[in-house]
Amino acid sequence: MQELWMLPQKEAEEALEESRRRLGRYGLVLTREDAAALMEGCSAALRHTGRVEFGGGILPRLLEVFCDSPALRQENLTEELLTLQEVFYHWKNEAGDLTPDGEVLAFLRRAYDKRGAAEYLAGFSMKEMREVLADE
Repeated sequence: MQELWMLPQKEAEEALEESRRRLGRYGLVLTREDAAALMEGCSAALRHTGRVEFGGGILPRLLEVFCDSPALRQENLTEELLTLQEVFYHWKNEAGDLTPDGEVLAFLRRAYDKRGAAEYLAGFSMKEMREVLADE
C-alpha cells in the first residue's frame, strides 16, 4: 500500500527528469541517485511536517525556482535541496494552507539568495526570517 504522503512514483519521476534537464542548463548536475535521494527526502519531510501532497508535489517547483540561484553550488547541491525542501514544508505549515506555495517559494528563494545556506534558514521560522530580512 502506498503511503498517503508520498507522490505517485511515475509522476514524481517524470517531473524530476524535467527538473534535472532544467538544472543542467545552469551547469548543475543532478544524478538519478541524487533525484532518488530528493524523492526520499520529500517523503520524509512530508511525514515530519504532517503534510500531504497531490500531483507532482513541490520538488519540481522548488527546483524550478532555485535552479538559477547564485547561492546554489554543485558541491552541495543535493544537501542544499534536501534542506530547502524541509524548510519549505515548515514554513508552509507556518504560513498556512491559504498562502500559495509560490509565495512561500518566492520568499524562501529571496532569503536563500541573501543568506546562501539552507542550513542557516532552517534555524529560523518564516516570521523570524521576515524580521531578519526587514532589518537589512
